[in-house]
Amino acid sequence: SPVAAPAASDVPRLDRHGPQDLQSLLLHREAVALLRTNPSLVARLERTLTRWLQRDDPNSRPLLERWCDIVAARDWDAALAEDEQGQQLRQASPLPTVLPEQTRLAVIREVKALKDRARAAA
Repeated sequence: SPVAAPAASDVPRLDRHGPQDLQSLLLHREAVALLRTNPSLVARLERTLTRWLQRDDPNSRPLLERWCDIVAARDWDAALAEDEQGQQLRQASPLPTVLPEQTRLAVIREVKALKDRARAAA
């Protein structure tokens, strides 16, 4: 399915959160949409989380444990929360790992285009 271009409503978000945060949010929206249509991908997320937890990084462990809870509960809204906690979660998220490469690259291109338009308008 084609990637939805960032909406005009995403432009203020670009100013508030910056391109990286917007890109992360859009990648997570795509991943959640994919997980909702293809729940079998959850097993892949669980394997990724298990691998990441084996690294035993004390800094990321609390976020990874929270991700384990989110994935187990299928609490995808937590992954899309537009607050500080949602932003922190997305920084240590396994969700984009389920995206096809073409979807991931399309989101990256769209955010770059949005950034370029914002820069040209400034």
